[in-house]
Amino acid sequence: MGFRKPDLTLAYSSVRVSVSEISSTYNDGFTAAHCKEELFYFKCWLEDQYNNLPTFSGEEEWYHKRLVDKLRR
Repeated sequence: MGFRKPDLTLAYSSVRVSVSEISSTYNDGFTAAHCKEELFYFKCWLEDQYNNLPTFSGEEEWYHKRLVDKLRR
């Protein structure tokens, strides 16, 4: 069995649902705050996992592209 790249579609979808619930005017602040707290801890976990990964050549370009995209907004 060879390499199988994981499909991150479900992860993106779950985060989008959380963002939608947090931003929804139909939710009270308590519910939205709880959803945002869960999203915050997920973000922290993901950053910790990412920071433990090896560095590859060309990664600097990813950061540069992200910075340019943010500055264009």
